[in-house]
Amino acid sequence: MNDQIQIVVRPTDDQASNQVLAVAAVLALEWAAPYTSITIGDHGEVVVDPKIEAIGGLLRLSPERTERLRASGRDAIHGDDTEIHIIENDDGDWGVHGELNTWWATGLALAASSFHARTSVGRALAETLSITRRDDNKAVELLEQSQRWALAQIDVAISTFAKNNPRRLGNLLLSATTELEAVAEAHALLRSRYQADIEKIGRDT
Repeated sequence: MNDQIQIVVRPTDDQASNQVLAVAAVLALEWAAPYTSITIGDHGEVVVDPKIEAIGGLLRLSPERTERLRASGRDAIHGDDTEIHIIENDDGDWGVHGELNTWWATGLALAASSFHARTSVGRALAETLSITRRDDNKAVELLEQSQRWALAQIDVAISTFAKNNPRRLGNLLLSATTELEAVAEAHALLRSRYQADIEKIGRDT
């Protein structure tokens, strides 16, 4: 849809750990509501404040996107292939020279060989970064936690949007229904056209 509900994630502050938490919140919300437009900023139609429960959203990153973020994080501090060790202070700052935006900070965290945390967000981040398998019990727990958080935020966002823009929400729902019907019709057409091939493949497998 071209006209989507606009959700803005507002970082708690500009400290690096909270910047990464904002990215985790974006990733969790994107997974829960792919029909919305989610960005990081200060103002928007619907503003969401990230909470520590959203940290598992980082586990939604694909391997390819993770590698791109790691590279951008290293580039942001003009780093080479040497190991990166992050030491967080009591405010959530990492003592990194130069300005880090939210995505660069996330890339730097992903590229780090170690993360020494001092804040609650930092400890949650360090725990998440240490996970290597998504089927690990802790990974599943964090993913479920971030999903519950995201779905709760989406419920509030839609309620707020409906209250402020009832007609526009109706148009969005109508547009979504029309698109889904078009996809269903295309699927039915393709299936009928290639039904014989589908059945043959089924017999051969």
